[in-house]
Amino acid sequence: MSEEEDSPSTGPLTQANEAIHERQEEALLSVIERLTALDFTGARVEFTRLTEEMVAHLAVEDETTHRRYAALTNHPRGAAPELFDADHVSHAKVISACEEALAGLTEGGPDGRREMVLVLPLFFRLRNVLEHHTLREQRFLYPRLDAELDPEELLRLTRSLNSPAGS
Repeated sequence: MSEEEDSPSTGPLTQANEAIHERQEEALLSVIERLTALDFTGARVEFTRLTEEMVAHLAVEDETTHRRYAALTNHPRGAAPELFDADHVSHAKVISACEEALAGLTEGGPDGRREMVLVLPLFFRLRNVLEHHTLREQRFLYPRLDAELDPEELLRLTRSLNSPAGS
């Protein structure tokens, strides 16, 4: 099998989702940088923005692309629709844990560095959840939709992903 045959499709949905997830990862890295600089207020502000975008994106996927993918048949091993749903549940749980951890940080307190060290693994966990979710969608869900949907439906779904609510 050639490298071209091995690589997933790069259709419009796959490209749109990849761009969204890249922005989210960059924003998360910025939050982590703020945390390590002990700028807890800045980390909270950036994380709030990031989670609003993530939650909106997950909701749009749940209502559009994930439903459309679930309607298809013969899903490959490791790409059943319920696994994408489970990814979203995991995503939401880790986001919530990070929000709770951020709320408990004391700006300028004597133990700020220790507090940061103790919560930092949660943010790396969120990064891992995002990466895992991205890989599964980019390998299975979006290339399949790009390959099987008609151009009109692809355009409609790509627009919904790229809308302010979806990205």
